[in-house]
Amino acid sequence: MGVTSAESRIAEAVRARSAKMTDDLRTLVAMPTGCGHVEGLEHTREWFKGRLGALGATLTRARGGVRPDWLRESALGDDSADVLVADRTAVGAGGPKILIAGHLDTVHDPHGPFQELSVPSAGRCTGPGAADMKGGLVVALTALEVLEHCDVQFPWTVVLNADEETGSFVSAEILKRLAATHDIGLVVEPAFGEGDFVTTRPGSAQFLLEAFGREAHAGRDAASGVSAVGALCKAVTTVLERSDPSSGITLNIGPLEGGRATNIVPGFARAWGNARYRSEQQREVIERLLHSVECGAEGDIPRVRTQVIHNRPIKPATARVEALAAVAVGVAADLGVPAGCVATGGVSDANVLQAAGLPCLDGLGVRGGNLHRLDEFVVVESLAERASIFAVLLARLAARTSVP
Repeated sequence: MGVTSAESRIAEAVRARSAKMTDDLRTLVAMPTGCGHVEGLEHTREWFKGRLGALGATLTRARGGVRPDWLRESALGDDSADVLVADRTAVGAGGPKILIAGHLDTVHDPHGPFQELSVPSAGRCTGPGAADMKGGLVVALTALEVLEHCDVQFPWTVVLNADEETGSFVSAEILKRLAATHDIGLVVEPAFGEGDFVTTRPGSAQFLLEAFGREAHAGRDAASGVSAVGALCKAVTTVLERSDPSSGITLNIGPLEGGRATNIVPGFARAWGNARYRSEQQREVIERLLHSVECGAEGDIPRVRTQVIHNRPIKPATARVEALAAVAVGVAADLGVPAGCVATGGVSDANVLQAAGLPCLDGLGVRGGNLHRLDEFVVVESLAERASIFAVLLARLAARTSVP
């Protein structure tokens, strides 16, 4: 198809903001938003409220559901998981309503040594959440600001939650509600590999194995003790032996807890885990497996019980998703950027949105790597590159009279 003169102006306007994009990323990275850090999340919300509000969006702050209390990650503060919604769907323009989804939280310790965006070196910057996904948030924001500057009007909403890294348990109901009122979902998780978009993601479950035994002195009274750790180890081994990433079933367990001291037979032990699967059949296999390690009735010793919650439904590459991906791949090609589409083993809020009926294209964020590590990095040139793709994609979708 090739870029139009209007699209060329959009891409050029993005490139002119390259330095500002790096500055914006540096600002966001310097605000710690990991582990439910209330202060950093509040500062980040206020920063986005200023920029999105300047685009004429109506800003609301929403509080979602309740997080199951047995999950491993520490409970978030009362306000840390609130969702920021910037709604500009009442612009009087036609075209599909587009929901742009991103998350403010990271996995990084807000008080740890990894706190700032580094000086660019070999085309890269490291920083907590630089790729996952503060870089993607800068991409989306820049694209919207450039389109507003170029007077490209279309109905859009930006939703920014703060508990994606811990499963979106609190924000899921808000995401589902927004999915029902939009036509297209675009998620700015990092691009895959060298710049591919993500069309397919597996389903995901969180689970807890709890084992109950009988405490006793590990020396003089060992015979009367029943080790909860021993019972838990048997269950853990059974579960992990069934993990088969090549088939699409992935089972991981950790962390584990058990026992009070080395000279006490442990009376209680537990382990948390995560499961991934590619099909409903595999989901059922995992469900049966997890419950098969249960033993003993209430009050029996030893006893093992399981709790499971499926928080990320499978995200398939439906015909509507494939059509949306084709538009994005076409935009990238017209801008001279190689890009394809992939299925990944990771999950995101695209799983939740698409399960609620909204076709979603994911992986629209920056190119980067080493996610969730202390050397997480972003490819600096990808900020402008991906923002150009995102802006032109939005412009093309805005010009359509129907959803691809």
